[in-house]
Amino acid sequence: MASLPVVLSAPINGRIATLLSFRHPSSETDYIFFTTETKQYAVLSYVAPEDADSNAVYNLVTHASGNLADHGMALRGNEPESGPIAALEPNHTCIALHLYEGFLTILPIQKSYHYSGKSLSATNVSKRGGRHSEILGHAFHCRIEERDVYSMSFLLSTDISGRYMPQLAFLHQDSRGNQHVVAHSINLQEKSIVLHSAVSPIGSNVKKAAVPPLVQHRLKKNRVDGASGLIIAVPPVGRSEKNMDLSEKGESNVDDIAPPFGGILILGEQQITFHDTAKNCTKMLPTPQRLTLTCARVHPLGAPSNNADHDIVRYLLGDEDGKLHVLAVIRSMNGNVERLQIENLGVTNISSTLLYLERGLVFVGSQSSDSQFIQILDKPTRLSDEKKGDENDLIMSGQNLTYVHVLDEYKNLGPIVDFDVIPMSHNSYGVVNDSLASQCMAVTASGTEKDGSVRFIRNGTGFFEHASVELGGIKGMWALRKSFHDHDDAFLVQSYMGETRIFGVTIEDSGEEGSTSDWDGTSATLSEMQLPDFECENMTLYAGNVIVDTDSDLSLFLQITKRSIRLISLTRSQCVSNWSAQHGESFTIASANESGQIIVVSKGGKIEYLQIVRTDNNGLKIDLKGVAQIGKEVSCVNLNAFEESTDSIQKPAIKDVGTPMEIDYELSEGRSAPKSKIVVVGLWDETNLLVLSLDDASPLRTISRIQLNREVPGQQTCYTNVAQKMARSVCLVTLGSLGYCSDFTKGENDRKEAKNGVNMILIGLGNGVLISFVVNETQEGSWDFTSRREVSIGTRALNLVVFPKHSGTKGACVLATGDRPTIIYLSGGSVKSSKTSRLCYSNIHLSCDDEFENGAEPSIEKNAQLIVNVAAPFRASSLLDDSSNHSDDSYSLCLSDDTTMRIGMIDNIQKLHVTTHKLGMPPRKVAHDVKNRLLCVGCIDQNTSSLQYSNRAETNMGNCVRLFDDSTFEEIDRIDLDPYEMILSLICTQLKVTPNDDFTPETSTIKESEHVDASDSFDPYIILGTGYGFPEDDEPSRGRIIVLECNRDRSNNMFSRKVKKVAELQVRGGVFSICPFYDGSILASINSKTRLCRLVGQENNGVLDLKIVGAGHHGHILSLVVKSLSEEISNADNNTREQLAIVGDMVRSISVLKYYSEYQTLEEIARDFNQNWVTAVEMLTDNIYLGAENFNNIFALRRNPNSSSQEVRCRLDTIGVFHIGEMVNKFLKGSLVLPSHTAGNSGNISTFGQYLGDGNDGIRKMTPKLGSQTLFGTVDGTLGAIIGLDVNSSLFFMALQRSMAKIVKPVGYLKHGDYRSFRIPRGCQPSRGFIDGDFVESFAELDPAMMEAIVQEMNKEDKWYKVESNDNNRKNDAAKKELRPKLTVEEVLAMIEDMAMAH
Repeated sequence: MASLPVVLSAPINGRIATLLSFRHPSSETDYIFFTTETKQYAVLSYVAPEDADSNAVYNLVTHASGNLADHGMALRGNEPESGPIAALEPNHTCIALHLYEGFLTILPIQKSYHYSGKSLSATNVSKRGGRHSEILGHAFHCRIEERDVYSMSFLLSTDISGRYMPQLAFLHQDSRGNQHVVAHSINLQEKSIVLHSAVSPIGSNVKKAAVPPLVQHRLKKNRVDGASGLIIAVPPVGRSEKNMDLSEKGESNVDDIAPPFGGILILGEQQITFHDTAKNCTKMLPTPQRLTLTCARVHPLGAPSNNADHDIVRYLLGDEDGKLHVLAVIRSMNGNVERLQIENLGVTNISSTLLYLERGLVFVGSQSSDSQFIQILDKPTRLSDEKKGDENDLIMSGQNLTYVHVLDEYKNLGPIVDFDVIPMSHNSYGVVNDSLASQCMAVTASGTEKDGSVRFIRNGTGFFEHASVELGGIKGMWALRKSFHDHDDAFLVQSYMGETRIFGVTIEDSGEEGSTSDWDGTSATLSEMQLPDFECENMTLYAGNVIVDTDSDLSLFLQITKRSIRLISLTRSQCVSNWSAQHGESFTIASANESGQIIVVSKGGKIEYLQIVRTDNNGLKIDLKGVAQIGKEVSCVNLNAFEESTDSIQKPAIKDVGTPMEIDYELSEGRSAPKSKIVVVGLWDETNLLVLSLDDASPLRTISRIQLNREVPGQQTCYTNVAQKMARSVCLVTLGSLGYCSDFTKGENDRKEAKNGVNMILIGLGNGVLISFVVNETQEGSWDFTSRREVSIGTRALNLVVFPKHSGTKGACVLATGDRPTIIYLSGGSVKSSKTSRLCYSNIHLSCDDEFENGAEPSIEKNAQLIVNVAAPFRASSLLDDSSNHSDDSYSLCLSDDTTMRIGMIDNIQKLHVTTHKLGMPPRKVAHDVKNRLLCVGCIDQNTSSLQYSNRAETNMGNCVRLFDDSTFEEIDRIDLDPYEMILSLICTQLKVTPNDDFTPETSTIKESEHVDASDSFDPYIILGTGYGFPEDDEPSRGRIIVLECNRDRSNNMFSRKVKKVAELQVRGGVFSICPFYDGSILASINSKTRLCRLVGQENNGVLDLKIVGAGHHGHILSLVVKSLSEEISNADNNTREQLAIVGDMVRSISVLKYYSEYQTLEEIARDFNQNWVTAVEMLTDNIYLGAENFNNIFALRRNPNSSSQEVRCRLDTIGVFHIGEMVNKFLKGSLVLPSHTAGNSGNISTFGQYLGDGNDGIRKMTPKLGSQTLFGTVDGTLGAIIGLDVNSSLFFMALQRSMAKIVKPVGYLKHGDYRSFRIPRGCQPSRGFIDGDFVESFAELDPAMMEAIVQEMNKEDKWYKVESNDNNRKNDAAKKELRPKLTVEEVLAMIEDMAMAH
């Protein structure tokens, strides 16, 4: 199936506003021109890695860069409401930009420019006033009469001699709301514009200068369709031979020749119009009422034949309903348009852009849903057999037939209207979990119109369980194939204390005779069986397939037990060779590889190296190659072979030749069995790793000793800590990049180069720490172990299991078992990229006991944390039917804990996984009820079936609340609201029912108890806030707070749930926000007021009522958001803690409210006096607050409650500002990753304060100390995290950010500091208090030389660490600073990897 692989992804320090591509005469590839929202621009091109700039991170060359912002024009003309517009002249002579109302900016393109092989220098940019003019000439600005411009396009022409000036057409609207189309001429020589009404010069020589067309030939059309949004230039039919001959001879005056420009298409809401003023031609095509959003021209397959009667130009149109149309402009061969014709092709996601590639392949870019890569079919396909009838009628109505076939989709979460978090805890539904202390899965309300959806976003890799059985005490597992080159595994060997058990995949024929179904009637099971001569009475230390040479038996098994090594042939059903331990010894640890190399370890540190070889009579035997006495007990050993070894047995590759459209084809290779040159050995009594040679001259010779830990000078070593830091598992592996997308245009040599991965040693320690080294063999035969990485994965000892690659596009990866099972893999890096591969870690989410009998809830014991002790790759296509959900490259595995063995598959290994559930209507709010396993989604029911025959403006789109099961997404219930009632807020929380006797209706007060009883019951409820949006109201004049409760039947069945309304409160205004408050109450922001509400009644009789308690707070403009920390505070702490809340106002920023329980009033105690148009707020602590405003900025505020000044206590200080580049819709506490046991835990050793070893070769353990973790969702679809850091961590990353901004050349030379500055219409200030995490984490993808330069800059600046000092030791500060060791690249990478695992 065809697809569009991502070849390059580069960050831009700016929000891209316009994007164009053009081909310069000096280049064989296209250039990209773009502008940002701050009026900066750049011209880029893609180059090969060897031609890229050494200081550039990506294979991009910057040909031009500058800033088009003009303060004078900004004063005289506002920014256009429709946004900036760009148009490219068809002959690539200039670029036109509409950036300010009443002005047009022209950028000439210099044809004489030639790329010299070096990128534009940032120094040259600054010297030239922020611009570079080699490829682009000096920009000039022209005054135009049209202010409200909605679209503009250059007219297409057949004139290649430059006789006429370029014609730029505008679609604009006048002050009365009428829309018109007019064209002006661009005079590039005079750097001016010739308006439509200007008189043309008479008698000008066409060979000297370009002239505009005559006034009567200039394009103009008044009063077009009032809802037009796009104009499209239509190319002329062809060149006029008469005009060409006259112009060549110079015998004709330009006044006698009709201009060779085509007409224009005007896409309106109710009609499509073609107009050509020069030919006095206007054609209109009435269409159903819809707004056309996007357009793309369909490239013709070839030139029309000489015998053709008509010339047809086709365009693809995408409308607001997501329908894809083809518009045909049918013309006679003399250029006269005869008619317009439009047909419906099918339905796609609502498009923001259309790009026609070739042969019916179209890219549909969408801002409101997933982008799509589609194929337009020659013949329609039937969607379903429910409706029959005429094909054309069904196609036009879009009911049953479609020409659209979706080839691929590209995830887009935008716009994120709302989101919530679901505590995962291994899918422990029914158990209330603390989302702030456990890993969460985000659920978003995304999309607009028909593309509305609910998205589930989880971090890590999912494990899909196919079968499980209670088997405890498993010590080891290995998978065996019947033949060495088989694709699937046939046997699973399990080792226990004192025995070995074998399970085999058996195929059973259970089909019935005469069956006509597509099912073949076969089923597979995994049952216990016996293999001939396989020793099952002893514990197995290793089992696997082996191959000696190309002529050997392909069904050879190797089994190593405590007493012997056995080579078994499945075809012969016998043991062909046996080697027993000598002198009554027993093996404790063993390892082998598929080429027949064997390592066995006996007590006392005796290591024996054996190999399977041929005998003189062409038989096989196990031959002893060498013996070494280590003298210390061995904890682990491994001799996996690296893939780059050339001394291997390999089946010849079979090339699969496909058609050019089969973009995702791959090579089918036989399995290889390379031989290892080294073996690594871990020791029990030391924190060292030995590397031994396996060469024939001196086998088991120690060639290197890797130090895993260094003692802190002056501290006494604890034996327990040293034991935990010993190597428990080790593996040699060649990790392949999983992020690499194959390119079908590469040759075979490029494919071989792309397959090469990175040779690494991975070491799992007893304390859950994973250490990795990159392994390189020098030309002299020595081995280098560099790029040390150390990351904490869990708290228990790690066991490393290698998952071999299955094809040329999927590399090998490693599974680390323990209390936090993790996949280790490489991401990024390819033949066509200069980015280095990055070591990544992805947690596996294991699901236990997801299905409950009779719908009952699981117990807490069943949902305890699942620990993986043993794992093995196990691929069986017949047993694991993955044809529908997984590709052939999916990894299948077998896992075992203390009691259970599970077989299943893991999905694609990547950072985030998104699951989409279509709603068919736009969502407004989403909330998750953990206790009742409900997902509540507030939607706008557009009733699209009735909209086709009604006026859209007069149709009331009612709101509703849809309730789904959070695991199956089955709709359980639905609640429809009143006409004109809008859903403004929705939460799921626990409320406390106050007895009627404690509530005084006259004063709206509640009798407060002296202390909060911890035994008070809190029941889960769904709280819905609404507002009535009547057409005559500027803001909601009334609304409702509705309390819903989920009820089950008497058997407490989880799958029989109904939602009913238990209370309702009518309010005067819209309920824009609701948040849980202390002691089981809620806070509601109602227009400009904030009120406290409680649930009052008798819970036993089911009669409840929602009451407003006490006096609320007044004085805001419009209270959009209210937040508190009540869910993070236990009920017992309510008496000793201030009951605070923050309110985000639409204009007046953030205010802090305090509830006085004795007076039952809400009062403002502090506020931010800056004018921020707030869109989202969050309380990080009682005194630290986070806010976002509508100019795409975020800010942090701090309250000073302990200040002696009343003025300071009442003011919120701004401690951080940052331009995030997107509008934030919501903040929410939580994290998508499992909380690390090391994050935020300083213990006895400070985060940066202790160095292990000396300054030259010592290893320093630096880990960031984390604070609050907050998620945010934006309108553009970004789901991000804001993580609090301690002082030292923030200083470190601030220094790294400054050094990277100084060393790394950004794309387009758009400065990082300028982009992240806090920008508002009143001014701009540099960012502070925030660190750009994406930017600093890109350090791991840089070239090693650039990494070293950045670290040197950090050491030179010497501001990455705060030296702790006091008054008595200030004199020694300078001496300590001089003695402090310098930073290294490895230490910076370790800090970055620790931060990357925290989000």
